[in-house]
Amino acid sequence: MKQTELEQIQTKWLTEIMATPFVQGIRTGDLSQASRDYYVAQDAHYVGHFEALLAQTMQQLPPTLRRRAAVTADEADAHLGLQPSERYHQIDPAPHNLAYLAHLDQTVQLGDPLASMLALLPCTESYGLIAQKLAQAGVAPGGYTDWVAYYVGDAYQSAVTWSGATVAQLLQQSQLATIDYAGIYATSYQHELTFLQMAENQLLNKIFHATIKLSCEVPVRRCLICRL
Repeated sequence: MKQTELEQIQTKWLTEIMATPFVQGIRTGDLSQASRDYYVAQDAHYVGHFEALLAQTMQQLPPTLRRRAAVTADEADAHLGLQPSERYHQIDPAPHNLAYLAHLDQTVQLGDPLASMLALLPCTESYGLIAQKLAQAGVAPGGYTDWVAYYVGDAYQSAVTWSGATVAQLLQQSQLATIDYAGIYATSYQHELTFLQMAENQLLNKIFHATIKLSCEVPVRRCLICRL
């Protein structure tokens, strides 16, 4: 696999990601509370598992490629930038979220550092690129500038730079013929697109909030959500 193949895959999927209503809503400020709650709930669950898989990947890398400086940014700051309500704590991980994490976990368990980095890279780099593009386009006065600021910040961008440089170094080494490196990278990008599409799935969000409303109208001893 070559760097040019990665660039083609990235361009294809990032174009679709930038066109999603959720990403555009970050720029314009046109995002419902339900969408923001749903996204933050899913991403908070995802990030915790992602960090554990990144730690495993770090151990697979040659010592010379391991990141020496710890990431000082806290992704919870980006979540707060979307102004979620307390209701997001009540939302369970969705099937699309679990499917994405399963793809990452299965890839990392192969024990191949290039495969692991390629599985994780779309998440890291896409958010950095999304934020840069939104900043360049200009975030509206009612947009979510704090979210954009987090991902264009030096701390996060340093993680993007390290990830890309590490993959570039690994691409120069021998690759296993039995591993579909391009397929792993493209699959992660496909999951990224689905993740953001689901965040603005109005039918899903309406069902969720209808469930919350109905649950809160029954006696407390029977309301599973209110008892959490």
